[in-house]
Amino acid sequence: MSRAKRWSAVALAATVAVAVAGCGGDGNGAATDVTGEVDLQGVELQLMGWSSSAAEDEALTRLLEKFNEETGANVRFNPVPEYDTTLQTALAGGTPPDVFYVDSYKLPDLVDAGVLAPIPDGVLTDSEGIYPSLREAFTYDGVWYCPPKDFSTLALVYDPEAFAEAGLEPPTTWQELRDAAEALTTDDRAGLVMGVEYPRWGVFLYQAGGGLTDPDVTEMTIDSPQSREGLEFIADLYAEGLAVSPSEVDAGWAGEAFGKGRAAMAIEGNWVVNALAQDFPDRKWAVAELPAGPAGKATFTFTVCYGVAATAKNPAASWALVDYLTSPEGALAWTQDFAVMPAHESVRDDWLAKWPDLEAFLAGAEYAHKWQFRPGFADVVGVFDEHAQAIVAGNSTVDKLIEATDSAGRDILG
Repeated sequence: MSRAKRWSAVALAATVAVAVAGCGGDGNGAATDVTGEVDLQGVELQLMGWSSSAAEDEALTRLLEKFNEETGANVRFNPVPEYDTTLQTALAGGTPPDVFYVDSYKLPDLVDAGVLAPIPDGVLTDSEGIYPSLREAFTYDGVWYCPPKDFSTLALVYDPEAFAEAGLEPPTTWQELRDAAEALTTDDRAGLVMGVEYPRWGVFLYQAGGGLTDPDVTEMTIDSPQSREGLEFIADLYAEGLAVSPSEVDAGWAGEAFGKGRAAMAIEGNWVVNALAQDFPDRKWAVAELPAGPAGKATFTFTVCYGVAATAKNPAASWALVDYLTSPEGALAWTQDFAVMPAHESVRDDWLAKWPDLEAFLAGAEYAHKWQFRPGFADVVGVFDEHAQAIVAGNSTVDKLIEATDSAGRDILG
């Protein structure tokens, strides 16, 4: 993969060269480029987001302080409660923050509302090193809107001691996953725990060669032999008692169930690492890539980008900040102390030097599917989840799930 030059801030300099354009960073659409030098000395900027933890807030604040020292700007991080509502109010009122978090799942809604600016030509000085799957997560109708700040994927978290006692290796296929779940299931421990929802079940559809929709989210594809195979595999695991939902073992989510020792395996994202360290520090764990299905490997990528409003009052300064935060150096500095992963492949080895046990999560970037649909599609996912939960409860079937979800999706997509 080719890589463009890395962004490098000039220490104590008061200016950053940026390009300002009215359309997408890949030359999508007509626009007039206006290139100029922007004086950041004394420029006030607000970065709005949500608070993940005190430690993460402090780490981001330190990175912003470094940007301020090197450019003379005055950027502050503003973590707000009820983030979606607060952002929507600010955008609707014409007072958007200079830079703000955008979840990949929310991107289509913001684009559809016309409130998000595409990436102008030339403002990102090292964009080629970003994993293609992450760039795709923030590309909508062929336009790239914002670069990712970090990402997470799903993988198989397992109890290495339980595996050793059972003489097992981490499963690499569906059959091996089923066999491991069966061998590890006891009277007081489930073989596998997984949330009963599309963000978990959906990877099995992809591993079978199917999916809820086509890649462009223009056509429903859940009513296919491949998608049915994936759903039947999952449903059978629950029906045979080899997989359980978190609530079945008195847990709020799969990470908690695993941490309490209620399950030997869990399908979760890399956020589970910090949760286990904080809430279950004595729990032994290891991570493997999700087992491959008939069509190969698949996982989801969950990611957030730094967005700039279409009505930003100082777009040049805003994009200079985004470039700093999402450069390889900025990405590594931000993710070095947390289990989230840098979006740049060029710093992969540097990050793994700090987090060697999490390579399976990082490997998922090569074959991950974006967590994103079309505006209004949340109701379709809700129908899927409702029937998935009913299947686990013994009150629905794979056929009913497919029929209901397909019908709901067609109502949205036409």
